[in-house]
Amino acid sequence: MAQRFLAQEVIAEGVIKQKGTVSHDEHLVTRGYLHGNVLNAIHPDSANYLSVVADGGVNKLKVQPLTIGSTTVDSSNGTINLFVSNVYTGSSHQEGDIVILSTASPVESWIHNGGSAGTVADWNQLNTGLSDAQIRALLSGGNALTYNNATGQFDVVQDDIRAMFSAGAGLTFSAGQFSFTGNSDVVSEGSSNLYFTNARVDARLSGGAGITYTNGVIAFNGDSDLVSEGSTNLYYTDARVDARLSGGTAITYTNGVIAFNGTTSDVAEGTNLYHTESRVKSALGVKAVSAPDVQLLTYDQSAGEYGVALSDVFAEFSAGTGIAYSNGVYSLNADTDLVSEGSSNLYHTTARARASVQADPATGNLLTYNNASGDMAVMLSSIRKGFANQSLTANTGLVLTHNLGERLVQVSAMDSSGNDIQLEKVYTSSTQITVTSTVALTGVDIAVSL
Repeated sequence: MAQRFLAQEVIAEGVIKQKGTVSHDEHLVTRGYLHGNVLNAIHPDSANYLSVVADGGVNKLKVQPLTIGSTTVDSSNGTINLFVSNVYTGSSHQEGDIVILSTASPVESWIHNGGSAGTVADWNQLNTGLSDAQIRALLSGGNALTYNNATGQFDVVQDDIRAMFSAGAGLTFSAGQFSFTGNSDVVSEGSSNLYFTNARVDARLSGGAGITYTNGVIAFNGDSDLVSEGSTNLYYTDARVDARLSGGTAITYTNGVIAFNGTTSDVAEGTNLYHTESRVKSALGVKAVSAPDVQLLTYDQSAGEYGVALSDVFAEFSAGTGIAYSNGVYSLNADTDLVSEGSSNLYHTTARARASVQADPATGNLLTYNNASGDMAVMLSSIRKGFANQSLTANTGLVLTHNLGERLVQVSAMDSSGNDIQLEKVYTSSTQITVTSTVALTGVDIAVSL
């Protein structure tokens, strides 16, 4: 039978022992029962991962965030959007779980941020940005584009570009200019303007009355019998010729035969004088010319001989700028300094090369280019912002202004010993992020990067 003590306060000077079984909320328990059945404290080895927290008047065991998590390597989904759509259910993963998308290029790592939206917003990307040296190492030149991975500078040389071109059949290429030097043999025949062939001519032509055409040869195979005599152009007859012709001085005509039976003595010399060597030699000479012209032709009247001395011809020629001349032979001894620049084929200058290059103006492009110096750069400040020696109050947000232009950024933190610190993050805006620690910390270095 139970004994009830109704006094407001009972003081036992000795030791009260309890041997019964504890089975009711109002039963007293012993020290041994408590040690054997109740969690009293956290072992020092697990203090960073577990804690006892009062909740509704009851002490409860709490596992710190990111203490237990899983890592999944996904080779089927190349983006976080595909992973969320095809795998993530909103409850299939918890805070601290890591997913590695192995088919993305480069490979992407994402960590569950404890969100419950069931969307990409529940995940943060772990990949960090690249340094200047790493970015430069990823770039290279090719063909006419040269690249200095120490400075990150690109250069295009005009001669290298021209060296990429060559002329084919019917073309020549010189100093960046193509010229057509071929003929119809290198131009394919179209369907309308056809080339000449003997076969096409032969197929087109044929002979008519008195005409034959065979293999390109047109021949008359008729006679005057096919052409009627008119009233003006009469056909030949011996009678008509005999009636028309007769002999004169030194000429005889008999039965169609005309004969000269005289000599030059029968032909008086008129203004058309008879030939003599002296007349020919006296009639020839060389034309007089006025300066600056020079007469190179010489004439020996006594012998009747003309001549042009080769040395006289050579002496009339000389070389100008960029040209050498000797004994009738010209040669080039110039360079491009003597050739004026035209309006199309321009000479290379550093200013022209720099002016032909620019950075992509698209939003989000981090590359900058100075066309005055030709320098290209991706500034570290545009992809990473550091916050050194920060102090964090437990469970109190610290606002960091990074001005990186993106709301979703990567946050890394370490203590003064170089140990990694996991902070709770709120992506406030494209210029700020708020971080929170569950414990007070000092001397923390924080980096925010794209």
